[in-house]
Amino acid sequence: MNKSAIVVEDYFGLPKRRHALMERIRSRFAIPSTGVVFVLEKENYQDYPNSVWRQMAVHLSIKDAPLEEASPDHLLRLMKSCKYSNLIWLSRQACEARDIEFAWILSHELRHLEQDLSSHALSRAGHFLRYALGGIDIKEPKMQNTIPTELDANLRALTVTRAIFGDEHVDSYIQHESSVSEREKQDFDVLKSHDYGKRYDVFGRTVTLLRKYRSQLEEFQKQSTDRSIANFDIERVCLEPSAGPRTT
Repeated sequence: MNKSAIVVEDYFGLPKRRHALMERIRSRFAIPSTGVVFVLEKENYQDYPNSVWRQMAVHLSIKDAPLEEASPDHLLRLMKSCKYSNLIWLSRQACEARDIEFAWILSHELRHLEQDLSSHALSRAGHFLRYALGGIDIKEPKMQNTIPTELDANLRALTVTRAIFGDEHVDSYIQHESSVSEREKQDFDVLKSHDYGKRYDVFGRTVTLLRKYRSQLEEFQKQSTDRSIANFDIERVCLEPSAGPRTT
């Protein structure tokens, strides 16, 4: 496949200053110079039939994953073009966010891209757990940072935003976000309990979680009508070699 260089499809009309911040953030990640498209959206899709586009932002591996057929036309054309292997999409709400939140969101999705490039199995496992853990009984809190790939992405977002904005501004941002809801507070409490400067074994933690709840997860798969969930091979992921080191 003849992949294009990194492309930014700016439907939102992001200011030049924000584009410069975007490039500053992107330069901190080990991502290829080809095959990636960034989409800055002019709309929010809170009521869209496909829940993928109801999110604030998302990373999609579009080379090996099933095509998201239920998508806005401009996104479907991009995914069908065969020009790109990975897509990072930011909603209008994300594009309108203040700088520190925009940086956090983008850094989070860029880390998901790095995870996928390091191990596609890890990326697929993260997707699987995001949807499956809510449907089974677990001892851990049912929140974002219980999922290792999400915690890893948030740890990286914390690292990047501290480097760009400084500890004081980031601590203030975390304090504000923690006050939004008890769930947000719990998520940030988990984040703060980790040393963001140390390597987090995202692959090992993911495998541990899959093994711990394997029997329940397999029962959940039998009931799922989502092919990406029903066909996910837990055993294969558990036997995968460990992913590469966490990029710093």
